[in-house]
Amino acid sequence: MTGATDASPARTGWWTALRAESAPARAGLFIVAGFTLFKLALVPFVGLDTNEAYAIAGGRHLQFSYFDHPPLHFWMAHLCALVFGDTRYARIPFILLGAGASWLLFALTRRLYGDRAALWAVLALNLSIFFSLISGNWILPDGPLNIFLLAAALALSPLATAEQIPSPRRWLLAGLWLGLAALSKYHAAFFAVSVFLLIATDPLRRRILLSPWPYLGLAVAAAIFSPVLIWNGTNHWVSFAFQGGRAAAGHRFRPGVFVSLLAAQFAMISPWVAVPLGLSVAQAWRRPARPADRYCLWLGLPLGLFMTFAPLWSGGGMLQWAMPGWLLLFPLFGDFLARKSGTNGWPGKWAAWSAAAFAIFAIGAASDAASGWIGAAFPEIFRKGDPLLENLEWTSLPPALAAKGLLPTKNMFLITFDWRAAAKLDQAFDGRMPVVVFSADPRSFGYLTDPNTLLGTDALVLNEPRSAKYSLPALGSYFLRTANAGTIMLGRNGRPEITLSIVRSEGLKRPFPPPYSAPAKRRGRSNLLQIKARQDER
Repeated sequence: MTGATDASPARTGWWTALRAESAPARAGLFIVAGFTLFKLALVPFVGLDTNEAYAIAGGRHLQFSYFDHPPLHFWMAHLCALVFGDTRYARIPFILLGAGASWLLFALTRRLYGDRAALWAVLALNLSIFFSLISGNWILPDGPLNIFLLAAALALSPLATAEQIPSPRRWLLAGLWLGLAALSKYHAAFFAVSVFLLIATDPLRRRILLSPWPYLGLAVAAAIFSPVLIWNGTNHWVSFAFQGGRAAAGHRFRPGVFVSLLAAQFAMISPWVAVPLGLSVAQAWRRPARPADRYCLWLGLPLGLFMTFAPLWSGGGMLQWAMPGWLLLFPLFGDFLARKSGTNGWPGKWAAWSAAAFAIFAIGAASDAASGWIGAAFPEIFRKGDPLLENLEWTSLPPALAAKGLLPTKNMFLITFDWRAAAKLDQAFDGRMPVVVFSADPRSFGYLTDPNTLLGTDALVLNEPRSAKYSLPALGSYFLRTANAGTIMLGRNGRPEITLSIVRSEGLKRPFPPPYSAPAKRRGRSNLLQIKARQDER
């Protein structure tokens, strides 16, 4: 097999590797199991991140799809919360997904480059902060996306050889995995485009495009993805408009955003992983193309580079957008480390120092999430607050409200001006209280509660104090009566870190305007209470 260094064809199948009949497979399972146990041990110390709480809040209301993402991780969050409650332990199944992605990376790299490369690839993946501690750990759409993209890449791995082509069964299987990846995140479309370009640019493989099987595979993927189309078709195609608009051209040129996001990518992939990963890609690009190298480069680089450079023309972006592209380059990275380990000893030293750096970071971050010691010890560095403040769960809020005699009754609802705060409020009350976001950007909260069902009821408004001076006059047009009820402090170890203002509002007279009725026109507007306040100030 072209590109393989030490794997025999008899040992490249899924089941042979899964049954761990060879020493490399047993070693691979040992690596995956070790990192999985380590992440499980950290669960009690790290609260749910804002996006995790948001996933559980959205998942309480089962829908065909959701505003900002396809539905799969919301559906999974729903099941996780049923089993583990609205707690940090709900991320355990996602940790197991991360273990599955690691094993699929081992199987894929083994098929492309052999046993030793597979071991190096799975070790490198688990030493990455993002792929190990975030996408392979938290309740995020990236976890399901990773495992299904790797499964699709493994199904089509005959394309990484000099002569083989995928069988009809493999095309249908790839369609299944691609459909599930698309149910996780829209990034899956890049995988399909990359496979097409891989085949179209290979004169020996172009005849595949005349076969019906790739298109039948796409049909399978489209059928699995159909709930997203149905939901969007009945909601003004708002999810596509929102996500497409974030990476579209037409915004102000902002190189500073590009540089900051590039630095964030570098930090989250981990410096000890990002540097040799980049070297491996550069080396594969320069040397005569091998089929396995070409396969990895085509699957990973288009997505990785497009999403990395998107901030230059879109004016915005997020560090995780490019990560699926870099993930698909890890088999090539594993081969790079395997070859270097055969000629000198630096990969061994790299592994030892990287493992130490990873452990120090993970333990330090977990302890900070639990106590907030970093922000307290270095306030001059972290002026915007503790770096893991988003992992502070607001579970102390209901007792604090009860102590003030403000605990909402079951026939009331909660209002906030920001979807992030809404996610935290939903978790604090275990989903028992409807949460409404009075904002032009409520994300999925704009679709979870029918505001007409709340007419005539009372609400408790919870927000940051800076918006409190605007809340009373603005809320007056929505409620019969409003009154400022003071503030509440939340924090860790008795240290106040978050301040929430409280406004009691009685008798909702009219619902807040429905969100996203004209996405292109409403994009970028601040919440309507702040708009009214600015108008009043004039």
